[in-house]
Amino acid sequence: MYQGLIAKELESISKNLHFYTTGESCLDDLDKRPSVIVLDYNLDGEMNGLDTLQKVRDVNPDVYVILFSSQKGLNTKEIFLQYGSFDFLEKNSLSLRTLRQMVDCVTSPGSKPLEN
Repeated sequence: MYQGLIAKELESISKNLHFYTTGESCLDDLDKRPSVIVLDYNLDGEMNGLDTLQKVRDVNPDVYVILFSSQKGLNTKEIFLQYGSFDFLEKNSLSLRTLRQMVDCVTSPGSKPLEN
């Protein structure tokens, strides 16, 4: 359900933004050259978000990937960034608004990826 809300929210921002519920579907779509990929850590299918992120980086190191999760831990964000995520977002009541702001920033004309 949460993933459906995010997908609906992001559809209005950009046609070149892709939200995936499985790692396999994400990897299958890399030939579409998305500008932004949004992944949940807990994906359906064989791969989790980190596994998928690593494979995305092998194919397209420049695509802007935002990984979000309800995983909590002292270094969760650092681990996700170390694996190549440009941004990490913890699921909470402000997640949709924050995610939309991140994506707006990246997809607006003349924008450059945010640096961490």
